[in-house]
Amino acid sequence: MAYVLAQSGRAADAHQVYLSVLAARERTMGPDHPDTLRCRHNLAYNLSRLGRPEDSHDLAREVAAARARVLGPEHPDTLVTRCEVAHALGRLGRWSEALETYREVAEARARALGPDHADTLAARHEIGIALGRLGHVGEALDHYRDLVADRTRVQGPAHPDTLRARHGICVGLGRLGRWAEALAEAREVCAQRERVLGAEHPDTLVSRREVAVGLGWLGRWAEALTEYRRVAETRASVLGPDHPDTLAARDDEAHCLDRLDRGRKAGRPHRRAAALRPWRAARGA
Repeated sequence: MAYVLAQSGRAADAHQVYLSVLAARERTMGPDHPDTLRCRHNLAYNLSRLGRPEDSHDLAREVAAARARVLGPEHPDTLVTRCEVAHALGRLGRWSEALETYREVAEARARALGPDHADTLAARHEIGIALGRLGHVGEALDHYRDLVADRTRVQGPAHPDTLRARHGICVGLGRLGRWAEALAEAREVCAQRERVLGAEHPDTLVSRREVAVGLGWLGRWAEALTEYRRVAETRASVLGPDHPDTLAARDDEAHCLDRLDRGRKAGRPHRRAAALRPWRAARGA
């Protein structure tokens, strides 16, 4: 129930359910039972969704230590929680520590599960994110190219995870100022994602936004506006007008309008986004 609540965007309700389940499991199974630890892991993950990265980090560290003691340091559950520790470190801006943790997890998974296991490849993807956040853009780009090659070999060129790694290449090319290459790659990934996942899938919309970003950096603002508007309208239809991703898309649209020297029209999306933010904050969104 808590998992479904969290997936539905009701993280605060999920938190209360996780707490009640955790209390019952600690009472009936004990604090170190694997099911109790799984509940504590989920609670740590949900704390991150609630915007409490410090609490998430502290709890995840405790669970990782307990799982290492009970299950072993290279058990899949232990490594999942260590990934959650790394994720919380990233949310706290401690990217050097996050990178070190992700690398340790990737190496442990390669030993325990094999280098081609989906969990090993997932940890490698997080390494690429951390490298980019630390400004090691060239290294991140090379890392993603290697990851794409391995994912293509193991999972196929159209697998969502392969396309996610290709998106990392798009971002890296953009950070290096290679916008023509970034745009071409983003267009290909967007088309593949639309074919595989559908036009309204969140990953497809992320790629469509990346296309718009590339167009903007190349000075093609009118084309960028078409893409930004399509993203904003689709997110509003699927997620609702007040969802954070929809509001971010409206901000993108307004920025693009500003760049087209149409500031008067840009005011409306800005005002709408600004008007909705206090309501979101009041709900703890």
